[in-house]
Amino acid sequence: MVNTKLLLKRSAIFALVILMLLLAGLGVILQGRPAEAAAGERVVITGPGGALAYQRLGQGEAVVLLPSFARSAADFNHLAQALANAGYRSLAVQPRGIEGSAFGTLDVSLTDYAADVAAVLDAEGVATAHAVIGHAYGNRVARVFAVKHPERVRKLVLLAAGGGKPPPPEINAAIRKAVFGFDGAAREAAIALAFFAGETVPAAWVTGWYPLAALHQTRATTAQAYSSWSHGGSAPMLILQPADDTAAAPADSEKLAAQLGARATRHVIANAGHALLPEQPEAVASHILRYLDPPGKQ
Repeated sequence: MVNTKLLLKRSAIFALVILMLLLAGLGVILQGRPAEAAAGERVVITGPGGALAYQRLGQGEAVVLLPSFARSAADFNHLAQALANAGYRSLAVQPRGIEGSAFGTLDVSLTDYAADVAAVLDAEGVATAHAVIGHAYGNRVARVFAVKHPERVRKLVLLAAGGGKPPPPEINAAIRKAVFGFDGAAREAAIALAFFAGETVPAAWVTGWYPLAALHQTRATTAQAYSSWSHGGSAPMLILQPADDTAAAPADSEKLAAQLGARATRHVIANAGHALLPEQPEAVASHILRYLDPPGKQ
């Protein structure tokens, strides 16, 4: 005779184990998949939101680096070294909630992220950055900083610059899977679709995702109208557009460049998706170094 109570007890235990495993998996995902070590000297200061970490590499005029959505300053390792070799001081900011930077308030906007840039420059004793470079999500922060602090930046560089409209639904879903999905072939395929021209995803982009930071950054974006910062202040601007970008289409940056007129210089980089930096590191560095004045030149 079937012992109903025993079956129910075993079913409850089994369900509890499954729930615990799911919660454990969710906890691992939300904690993030740490990035490789970021290049340069790690510096931690007290910023507007609490602890604020950044990486300093090189000496000379300051060039600020702002990474992509839910990503760390390590994405700039190659560019930071190229800038240092050319005589610049790269300051790669760790966004809130990533690698030692505190989240600060939950009622956050892009202006708060821009205030972090100002705090880093203050800590470095820099009145005006030679350039502020923003990749993808970082381009939003760069433009807001240039709007709020026009006197503190000489040049802007936007890499894979979106912001005017959301990515297509299929790409949005792929980005969510990249950030929040469980490890496996389906997630890597999503990363390739959303971020790369080819089908191969480098190891540094399988890892290096910070889901809680992604939620924080999403809140910051929705708190501030695109029209309030789209023009990016008044500084000259270099726009580097990946030819195969599915998240921020070439037509979008073409429209932005047309709106900005003579202020903007736009180049399309072949064989590159939204991630851009790992696919075409030499091309990115070459375009940027040609655009920046020689160190010391005003």
